[in-house]
Amino acid sequence: MKKIIPTTCTRDCPSTCGLLATVENGRLVRLSGNPDHPLTRGTACSKTARYIRRIYSPERVTAPMIRRDGRWEIVSWDAALDLVAERIKAVILESGPEAILYYQGYGERTALKLLNRYFFNLLGGVTTLRGSLCGGTGQAAQNLSVGDRVSHDPLDHANSRSMILWGRNPVSTNVSLVPIIRELRRQGRPILLIDPARTRSAALADHHIAVRPGCDVFLALAAAKLILAAGAEDKPFLERHAEGVQAFLDLVGRFSLDDLCRRAGVSQAQARLLAVTLITAKPSAILLGWGLHRHALAHQSIQAIDALGAISGNLGVPGGGVSQGFEEYGPYDQRYWGDELHPPKRTLLMPRIGEEILNATNPKIRMIFVTASNPVCMAPNSNKVSQAFRRTEFVVYSGHFLDDTADHAHVFLPATTFLEEQDVMASYGHNYVGAVNKTIEPLGECRSEFWMFQELARRFPFASAYRRELEDWLETVCAPLREQGRDHGGDMHAMQSRPFRIDAPMVPYVDRRFPTPSGKFRFLERLDNPDPSLESPEYPYALLTVAPHDAICSERTLADHEPLPRVVLSALQTAALGLSENQLVRVFSPYGAVKARLSVDPTMREDVLLAERGGWAKGGHGLNRLTRDMESQVGEGCPYYETRVAIAPWPAEDVQDVRILVIQHSPQAPGGNFTKTLQRHGAELTTLHPLEGQELPNVPGDFAGLVVLGGPQHAFDDTAVPHASRLMELMRSFDAQLKPVAGICLGAQLLARAYGGTNYTLDKLEFGFIQHRPTSEANDDPLISMALPLPPLMEFHEDSFTLPPTATLLVRGEACSNQCFRIGQASYGFQFHLEADSQMLFDWLTSFRQGSLEAYRRYKDQFTDAYFADLTRHLPLLLADSTVFCEKIAATWLGFCRGKNAS
Repeated sequence: MKKIIPTTCTRDCPSTCGLLATVENGRLVRLSGNPDHPLTRGTACSKTARYIRRIYSPERVTAPMIRRDGRWEIVSWDAALDLVAERIKAVILESGPEAILYYQGYGERTALKLLNRYFFNLLGGVTTLRGSLCGGTGQAAQNLSVGDRVSHDPLDHANSRSMILWGRNPVSTNVSLVPIIRELRRQGRPILLIDPARTRSAALADHHIAVRPGCDVFLALAAAKLILAAGAEDKPFLERHAEGVQAFLDLVGRFSLDDLCRRAGVSQAQARLLAVTLITAKPSAILLGWGLHRHALAHQSIQAIDALGAISGNLGVPGGGVSQGFEEYGPYDQRYWGDELHPPKRTLLMPRIGEEILNATNPKIRMIFVTASNPVCMAPNSNKVSQAFRRTEFVVYSGHFLDDTADHAHVFLPATTFLEEQDVMASYGHNYVGAVNKTIEPLGECRSEFWMFQELARRFPFASAYRRELEDWLETVCAPLREQGRDHGGDMHAMQSRPFRIDAPMVPYVDRRFPTPSGKFRFLERLDNPDPSLESPEYPYALLTVAPHDAICSERTLADHEPLPRVVLSALQTAALGLSENQLVRVFSPYGAVKARLSVDPTMREDVLLAERGGWAKGGHGLNRLTRDMESQVGEGCPYYETRVAIAPWPAEDVQDVRILVIQHSPQAPGGNFTKTLQRHGAELTTLHPLEGQELPNVPGDFAGLVVLGGPQHAFDDTAVPHASRLMELMRSFDAQLKPVAGICLGAQLLARAYGGTNYTLDKLEFGFIQHRPTSEANDDPLISMALPLPPLMEFHEDSFTLPPTATLLVRGEACSNQCFRIGQASYGFQFHLEADSQMLFDWLTSFRQGSLEAYRRYKDQFTDAYFADLTRHLPLLLADSTVFCEKIAATWLGFCRGKNAS
């Protein structure tokens, strides 16, 4: 049975796209843009289609868990919530409610999320957060100019004769704008991109101005100076609708054009291009991006850009404006935050949350409850955040995956995704509110946060005030929408099929009246710091951790991570430092260091080091280990881009130009965690696909080791594996030269055959995570002993082998006795799939259950739905243990390749 259900994306993105979810037999099979959405009109980013894999990822936690003696244990919901309630009551009794910190993040900002904080206020008012990791600085800065920030409706941009993307990258972070921009450009209307880095959105622009990080204020002042010099300022606006005009003019007059351009790091021609565009291609829409907020003095730049919009005559006119964002909680009854229930309680500053937790006293923070966030990864100075969480007695985490923050938790509450929930979603990128319609049943035992807090409230005296039906709460929280008129789609039933536009102007300030005390626009009058850049000879580069194209912040799985983060440096700086493309480098700041791979970009500014944000520290990334924890001067935002870094080659003792040859037999059997670990530790891999016609080398040459992967072929089938004899000879040649070999599954079978073992087919398929036993010899083996005790490991094979006469058995199994052996100098065979990651398992499990793997189709009925349900329930923990085991094995094996003693 096939159904198509409209819904609304709730992820941390301004587009908040209308989506269509295609469901077949209860399973989500397609997620695409809804062509009937008035704004997004069928647009959806590339992340949307991939979200299906995220929902069904084997890494996804689908059952409640409690950590006992350092290990996760799957429990019932009652057991998990009972424990959480007991700890809440004990902490409040002993230390008061402020000893509990509720950390509510930005991962989802739906209507019902208001009620999360309402729960904690009903407790008596716990410690909460103030400030922002994201757009708070921008909003507060614009409020200085206009009183209350209101942006142009994106549909109004059709009236623009030009557009300036100032620090905005819609191709990667706001895809619903892309068709609008393309249409403007098709009509010959100029598009300018102002950004220190040449982002993907440069392809949409006619010109790119690479401004110096944090110095946009000077570019805006330079353009204003040129507009004034040309006599092109909006004199009526300045005379009638603005205050602080003379102070702004004096500010502009204090700098020469050359000085302003030098400070901005741009040419005078680029400043003139901006000014001429604003003069000759009005109205011009100036769209501010979120990167602008990431400086301590970001308000200076934003106010200067607001002033530029005003002086050029672009405020209050269709197609114009300086637009930064929208209030996504505006359409709801915000009394249900519950903040008025108690006198003001303690708040901690979000941009300095690690230090704030560590320094909290009277009472200290004893318990943290986290929802919709991964602060140990995403907050600045994450080493300090990790320390703070480690020192906290009890941490509760509502989430989807065992990410960096989950690793610090004592209770894990598995949350639903938006596709398994009913809710309402407004946007911080436009004026439409859409229904979040439930498209599939929750996976496993996952539950919505609404359900979690309703059930948790049942354990407290205020249950009667909090526990209500979901539909009833939605009607209550969304009452302001109903007041705007049911005839326009403001009721809950109508919204389920079509989005509702809130009562907001298409063009703000059209009457030139501003919600300031004087009713006038307020010009920037002074600079708090005339040189906001924090240059340092010791740390010469501004670290810009930008939004990735393929993920939203840390919303990814462990398997999604590349082995190491990529950092991008200019070609001139790369040459000056004696570095090269793809080199392993150390990036460091006063707060920490990370290992990374270097990419060289000839278009990059010389004072910038660029990297993508959001990668987990446990995945080898964690760029926030470098970032400085401080707050912006206005808005209590997080100035990530104040971080200065240096870069150097990774220490020579850890990198010895080790080249590893990898033989891959099937696209369904890549190297997974094994080869990723090799790369993370500095190995250079060359992967050959002999079944696609690539020739094997005759001798090892300069390769230091050989990895032979698995596949559905039989190791004894020389017709299907015509290269088998050459590959076995190559294995022996590597070992003879004291160069280690690692054979996995099919590779292990070929290694056994190469040394006299016999391959044969079992009478049944060995499939799933199975617990094996190390032999007594394993305790003395230089490889296996490093990874003991053995966790359950993934099996997927019907073939086995007899042990070669000279081999040493290290791991024994039941159905298949020979699971791991050592032979020769430093060669190992692994029958189990120690390399399996969640992407591989997703493909294997899906294909196997669908019967699309011909080699194993006859075994399909031997494994029931109940078997797979139980497997799925335990997979996140099984994968986590297997991954750690594989990383230890691969790192030690690579050490043998580097000449470390293997005997």
